[in-house]
Amino acid sequence: MSSNLREVLSGMQSSQWYDHFKGALYPLNLDLCRSKVQEKYHVKSLLQIAADYIVLDSTMTSNAVNILPQELCTVLMQQALEKNKDRAIDVLLSRWPLQTLSLKKFTPNIYTNLAILHDHVELSRVAKQGLRYTTSVAHNFLETLKKKTSTRLKCIDLTGYPTAEVITYYLATHCMLAHNEARQNLMIRKYEEAIQLLPPEEAHSRLERFTTDQSLPDDYFHVKLDVFISSEPALAEVCKALKVSAFEESTLRLVVEKLDVTCMGYQKIHVLLEQVNTEYLLGLRLKYNSIGSAQFTHLTPILCKFTNLVSLDLSCNCINAYQNDLTVDALITVFKYLKCLVRLDLSNNRLKSKLRRILGSIEKPLVFLRLAGCGLTLEDMTYLSLSHHATGLKELDISENGLRGSVGMLLLLLQNVKSQLCVLELEDTFLTDHQFELLGPYIKQLASLLYLNISGNSASSEKLYQFGQCCAILPDLQYICMSYARDVYQSEAEESEMKQQFAFTLADEIIKEQKRLGLKTRVPTIVLSELDQEMG
Repeated sequence: MSSNLREVLSGMQSSQWYDHFKGALYPLNLDLCRSKVQEKYHVKSLLQIAADYIVLDSTMTSNAVNILPQELCTVLMQQALEKNKDRAIDVLLSRWPLQTLSLKKFTPNIYTNLAILHDHVELSRVAKQGLRYTTSVAHNFLETLKKKTSTRLKCIDLTGYPTAEVITYYLATHCMLAHNEARQNLMIRKYEEAIQLLPPEEAHSRLERFTTDQSLPDDYFHVKLDVFISSEPALAEVCKALKVSAFEESTLRLVVEKLDVTCMGYQKIHVLLEQVNTEYLLGLRLKYNSIGSAQFTHLTPILCKFTNLVSLDLSCNCINAYQNDLTVDALITVFKYLKCLVRLDLSNNRLKSKLRRILGSIEKPLVFLRLAGCGLTLEDMTYLSLSHHATGLKELDISENGLRGSVGMLLLLLQNVKSQLCVLELEDTFLTDHQFELLGPYIKQLASLLYLNISGNSASSEKLYQFGQCCAILPDLQYICMSYARDVYQSEAEESEMKQQFAFTLADEIIKEQKRLGLKTRVPTIVLSELDQEMG
């Protein structure tokens, strides 16, 4: 590997953002989250225990593959991935009995812990676990091809797990290499056909001058993956790889199912999207790209082509729909084409008073919706509470919006989503004692709620204890995120002690209420954060 390439790859590795691997693109498996109060101990089968032992040594794995039924290769692959045994994975890929290997069939779903919504350490752990899977399979697959090992495997599917940018770059580079070799081989074949017209001796002499040192086999292979780009070298390489993947003569082709482009800007995004196959893209994230209203309007025609999109994240850009009908029309146009869209993040774009027109153009009820910091008004909350989306929402984040003046519509919204809502985030929404008093009875009705975030709101200990009692009835609630009550900050000398007392009393009030109702006593994990002193 050249020193320049090492520098590029090193830079990409250091720029890894784990924040990419949550939200609209990577859904939490809410059913598994619900059963996470689950099996603390998983007992492996005898077959898994035997496979664990076999993959410890690649020679043993190779011998086992030769004598065991082909069906057992799947169990060996599961255990090799779990144990991160690269050499065993290499052996299994070279002897794989099928033409396709889909990673998600052999690895567990890693999005089963609600803690990733607030805990960066847990999110990093989960992302690293997924990166380990994709890195191991992608690297060993390319090594198998370069060794020209005879394998039936023609397609690997890495989707469902994050792929590190450095691995995406690595795959794209080999895609270009395979394309260049295919073109070279085509030219040589044409040359060979042409010199057959010469006298035999001269033809033989000319052929001897052409010996090819091909690094990849002359066959067709596909790699399906989720692509994350936050550097210009990776973007340029992926653009070229996707372009040549559409050529008939290309032997190694990339197929993108999810695409995340960060900090690249409008023009580079436009160039990249032109190369992406619209048929296969299911998730698109364009966060932190400084896309303004005019630029989004220019992106509209190309976004409309991705009709199979299920997830779209346009958060943290500069899209201003307020008093800007051209921008609203552009958003409406895009959403009318995205018939499969059920996961949407428009956070930190100004949508004030335009929610009805924008979300009304989305055909299916949304399952996941983030509208944090969008300047939502009473009119917007009225629409949201009465819209068709209220029938499907399972995850809702309307944090960083001033909801004090529209609390009535918030309560109506909770009434209408009570049967299915699992995640609710109301952080920094300017709720105080009166609003918490009104909110409590409606929170009681959210029978499916797993995660509740009300942090950043200023309330007294008394009202937060009462609110905790309302949460006590929820059977599956696993996390309550809230800020300390404002009265714990009254005395600096006693602040630490009062914080401890607040946490203890809150948990105690929940247990008391559960006992009073004859319920099994179980306190959700309470995640406490500091309250902004200006709010307190």
